Amino acid sequence: MKPYRWMLAGLLLCLGGLLGAADGSPTYRGAVSAILGANCTGCHTEGGIAPFPLDDAEWAVKMAPAIASAVAEGRMPPWPPGEASPRMHGERRLSPQAVETLVSWAKAGAPLGEGENAAPAAGKPPARTPDLTAAMTKAYTPDARLYDDYRCFLLDTEFPRDTFVQGYRVRPGQSQLVHHVILFVVGPEAAQRARAQDGRDGRPGWPCFGGPGVGADTGTLGNALGFWVPGTQGTDYPAGTGKELKAGSRVVMQVHYNLSAPARPDQTRLELFLADPTSRPKPVRRMTLAAPVEVRCPPGVSGPACERGYALERSELKRVAEGIHWLCGTSVEDYLRRPLGDGSRQATHCDFPVREDGTALGVLAHMHLRGTAFRITLNPGTPAEKILLDIPRWDFQWQGEYWFERPIALKQGDRVRISCVYDNAEAILGPDGKPLEPRYITWGEGTFDEMCLGGISWVK
Repeated sequence: MKPYRWMLAGLLLCLGGLLGAADGSPTYRGAVSAILGANCTGCHTEGGIAPFPLDDAEWAVKMAPAIASAVAEGRMPPWPPGEASPRMHGERRLSPQAVETLVSWAKAGAPLGEGENAAPAAGKPPARTPDLTAAMTKAYTPDARLYDDYRCFLLDTEFPRDTFVQGYRVRPGQSQLVHHVILFVVGPEAAQRARAQDGRDGRPGWPCFGGPGVGADTGTLGNALGFWVPGTQGTDYPAGTGKELKAGSRVVMQVHYNLSAPARPDQTRLELFLADPTSRPKPVRRMTLAAPVEVRCPPGVSGPACERGYALERSELKRVAEGIHWLCGTSVEDYLRRPLGDGSRQATHCDFPVREDGTALGVLAHMHLRGTAFRITLNPGTPAEKILLDIPRWDFQWQGEYWFERPIALKQGDRVRISCVYDNAEAILGPDGKPLEPRYITWGEGTFDEMCLGGISWVK
């Protein structure tokens, strides 16, 4: 745009701001900047993972129609748990009044109003000095040929004795590229296998997707220390509790790089806050939940790739796929006989007994690209039924762990159900950018395999 056009645009924006203030419409420098600052600028800031900054008045005005559409449809801010879920700490959810303010502002022409340009920054917890910092040993430049690069790194975090972690922070080296991080805890044997994988392709770390891939037990979320997504300020376990890391444990950091921005060397680091060795926090335990994955081709599609054997040949976790049926008391034949629901949607679930009294502190969920809905329910089908987590629109890009505002009692003899829904008909792009042909999908760590995996974080 030529300079005089910028001047004209600025003049119109100023006039729009004055008119907006005069007729009572919301303005950017009034209510709007505060809403964006509290809910959006953790990601939408200069150099952040989001494609444009919203702490910049010019950008915010330019994107006003897109902002209004995203908040009205509930797509932004990204907060997967639905209304049926209990209240969680750190919810990224706009009130109806905030949504109405943003929509009204856009309809009024996005007036600037009077005052300072910048939106207030999102609140951050007070700075703390970590007890241990571990970074990738070498910087890694994501593979520019990929749109999404999943890479695992073995961090130098070996613990000589049993240690309790009471909180952690993830500090991305390239905030425009690091989309999310999962922290897996591995034992000495898995760490040895990780060392063998590290750098095998001539680059730091090794490629991974569903999990580290260095042992059948390392891809489970029960062994995860935690998660990080953009906008997260940090995670602290509830007071008096902590995640216990056994002597000899190591942390594998799985980083998802999104290559919508140019690839640059990244050296993301992990900061850990440890309990005093003389204290004895309550160990945060994880009840791991899983259900069978038998996702058939959609109606009208057939061929060799739609056979279960095709999927098993390509899965690294075929024993797990069979074992989950044994665990859940189901069979492959059960799933093959089930009618498809609502076109090509296919559901699965499994129930688990609560074996001792405790207190549920939080929940976590994990599926891959074909997942559409996820739920964890306590005592389903009874008068005591309570939904612990409901994600009505699953999005792999925004998975995480969620902590209840009010802990929930678990009693021995209670039953917990994990439920997943998949759709094998929607187009998914392959590594070459072309839509993949539908195929039979079963349990596996691969990008185009699936999982139905979750967990409850609890203490005795």
